Amino acid sequence: MIGLFSTRNPSARELSRTLSRLAPTELPVILEGETGVGKSFLAARLHRAGRRGRPYVVMDCGAVPATLLASELFGHRAGAFTDATRAHQGWLERAGDGTLVLDRVESLPLEGQTALLRALEDRTFFPVGTTTARAFRARVVALADAGLRNRMGAGLFRSDLYHRLAGYHTLLPPLRRRPEDIIPAARALLRRNTRRLDRKLFLDGDSERLLAAYPWPGNFRELETVLTRAVVQANGPEIGPPDLGLPADAWPRVVELAAERRTPLADVERLYALWVLAGAGGNVSRAARALGISRRTLIRWRREA
Repeated sequence: MIGLFSTRNPSARELSRTLSRLAPTELPVILEGETGVGKSFLAARLHRAGRRGRPYVVMDCGAVPATLLASELFGHRAGAFTDATRAHQGWLERAGDGTLVLDRVESLPLEGQTALLRALEDRTFFPVGTTTARAFRARVVALADAGLRNRMGAGLFRSDLYHRLAGYHTLLPPLRRRPEDIIPAARALLRRNTRRLDRKLFLDGDSERLLAAYPWPGNFRELETVLTRAVVQANGPEIGPPDLGLPADAWPRVVELAAERRTPLADVERLYALWVLAGAGGNVSRAARALGISRRTLIRWRREA
């Protein structure tokens, strides 16, 4: 284990070490990245490493209507508005001296951004309908989909709020940029799933080669879904390519990734043959006919790939 998470990728290892150093500090953090890349996982790890035992609350900024945002952030007293029949504790107060995670922070409407900025700057807030300030003591971790700076440039996200949140800002690398982590992650997920179902399963060589070649647009979340499905679908102890259920239209993305990694043409050819074989349900004869090659050649490629 290196820092907050296990990885073989040099850039990700350095990121893990940095986050470990940041964990016990008060510094606000922005974790930005594609969907499924592990932002929520890392936010929870940051909290446990620095504020274990204290409150950990997550506010989904994209799920709160603008009309309710102030109440959800700061809370309200009973009778503060028409439907406020009783007092409500907001996210800032619930976080106490723990961690407040602002998920999808880029979704905050501008008026909500202004109110949040004021609370972060003053470290105080006022529940709706009250005139008594309350202290805001939590550490803030903001999670954002890739493109936060673009939204700021377009005037959709306040630059002063960004700079207040970005004590440390990092872009989490997608899984396709961490190819050395794909198979270890897949094996770990498989072990976890098989323990739950009390089954003994393993990935065969063809499956691992296909997993390694696939570009994973949904990142770790998609990998987890694929492995969970494979455990359910596998009939024997081995998980083969047909059990993975990878999308048939994914090959163009595999080619693009292979070109980016400068994969030798012979390896791309073999990977394509494996992809066709997976689409044929593992039927060597059918796949060989579709490829226009002999069964012997396809078997040899599968062994060499």
